[in-house]
Amino acid sequence: MILTTRAIALVLSLAFASGGAALSLVSLTTPADGVGSDRGLDTNGNGAFDWLVLEASVDLPTTDYWNVQAMLSSTSPPKGGVCGQAVPPPVPILETGLPYGSLLPPEYPIAWAGERYFFLAGAQTVRIAFRGTDIFRAGIDGPYLVRATLIGGDGIVYGRADGFAPVPWPGPPVMTWNYTTQAYAAADFEEPFRPAYFTGAHDDLGIHVDEDGAYDLFELRAAVHVNTAGIYYLNGMLLPRASDPNRYATVAYGYRDLTLEAGETNVALRFRGDQIRAAGVDGPWAFSLVLTGPNIYTWDGGNMTPQPALPGTAPYAGILPPTYPEVLCGETSAYSAVAFDDTIELARYTGVFAEATVDWDGDGLHDLLVVRAEVDVFLASAFEIRGALRVSDRSMDIATSWGQVQWPEGTAWAEFAFAGPDIRASGVEGPYEAFLSIIPLVWGIDPSTTYVTRAYKATDFDDRADGNRSYWIDSLSASVDPSRVLGVRVVVVRGNDMLTVVYEDTLTIELSDPAGVLVGSVVDRVVLTSGGSSWSMSATFGVLGSGTYTVTAILGPPSAPVDVRSTVVTV
Repeated sequence: MILTTRAIALVLSLAFASGGAALSLVSLTTPADGVGSDRGLDTNGNGAFDWLVLEASVDLPTTDYWNVQAMLSSTSPPKGGVCGQAVPPPVPILETGLPYGSLLPPEYPIAWAGERYFFLAGAQTVRIAFRGTDIFRAGIDGPYLVRATLIGGDGIVYGRADGFAPVPWPGPPVMTWNYTTQAYAAADFEEPFRPAYFTGAHDDLGIHVDEDGAYDLFELRAAVHVNTAGIYYLNGMLLPRASDPNRYATVAYGYRDLTLEAGETNVALRFRGDQIRAAGVDGPWAFSLVLTGPNIYTWDGGNMTPQPALPGTAPYAGILPPTYPEVLCGETSAYSAVAFDDTIELARYTGVFAEATVDWDGDGLHDLLVVRAEVDVFLASAFEIRGALRVSDRSMDIATSWGQVQWPEGTAWAEFAFAGPDIRASGVEGPYEAFLSIIPLVWGIDPSTTYVTRAYKATDFDDRADGNRSYWIDSLSASVDPSRVLGVRVVVVRGNDMLTVVYEDTLTIELSDPAGVLVGSVVDRVVLTSGGSSWSMSATFGVLGSGTYTVTAILGPPSAPVDVRSTVVTV
């Protein structure tokens, strides 16, 4: 329908008068239904409709690609709005009783569809399909209203750095098609698969992490039935109740990942007390919890591994059947906003530490000095971890460490890695004092502590700051069998780099007799295809006379080897 100049002016005037609220109208009068038909389609033979299929009869003015956008809606509201609050009435300009009469009856969206077809000009039938699971989930019985817009061509063409691209909206020609379906019950349609869902029970409590008497955190717990085990994402909001004048404000929000096993369980989400204190809104609060998942992949040593197929479904290759977020709404117990702390502690050191050195290339020198500190994490958050390794009198920093982490609730380890070349360059002997700091990325108390390392010499650490060798000899073994044949095996490994290159080199095994004279050698090629890969080589020498022999493995050209190992065997 094309709006008249007077109608457009009316909408603009009312929009400005309402403070610029965004409006979305199909037309300013109840549109007449177009010509078409509708039917439910059951594709799996279980008696429930998987699709609501409509066929729209239209007369297209041009031959072109046509973009079809459609919305399925109802004039009947759902039983409740967000967090159980009553569904708000339509905005004033759509209400009856205005001087202009009823501009548009209220419509509550249920489902959407989008298609793109090539059509010849003239009479055509356009097929539109809405998912049955969307309709079942809405829980609203029909008849349903359909508002469809057909846009011809590729729209407006705009320039960009790599050429030109079309914008399919809102270039002409534009047509609308409006339709009312037959009567359906929402229960006639396919019920969505629910990997997990809230059962309705919930409770809450304030949490203290220190002794100042104020709550640091607010925890909301809810009962969940889990059909499919996996990793889920939980987020939620605390809002003023519908009767509160500030009902559109946010009191607090929270989010976390969690692993759920099949069966009956409970989930918990914590909210920051300083957010509640800053909002200044006393409880009870309205809340919403949203549970999504599961993530069908698990991360396993660099490989994405699909989880087992869902109950009652055929095995799939990484595609989860359509699922919907599960939502629980309700109200909390009564709390005072001032009962919560205005500065909270998100993590705290437990006093447990660990210390280790890392020799990446097996040359006997430490590439890293790693200090680990155990941490109690009270709220899933992101942190910046900073460390400084310094002399015992704190007069000089020797090395520093920096990184960012995302920790879930519970126990975690903060890892501070100090570069060996920095320690070597300082020339300072240990023990060293490590200053360890954890900084919440979204405001909060910054816990810090110190740790004294074991004694080291500066020369215990590697002096190479170029990342060290990318591959090296991991092991060299040699043994003599009863027939005096010497067997040698060498394993070469590549570091855990992320490079997409193949390393190739040579490996030479040399055998020298008791007088140091070379009596045999074998050369082969080494191919290391990816980070963490290994390659092995075996060789035999014999029959050997009595005496002590030296076996030497040379990785790379003998004039400039990457690594050299040797061992002695006695025959």
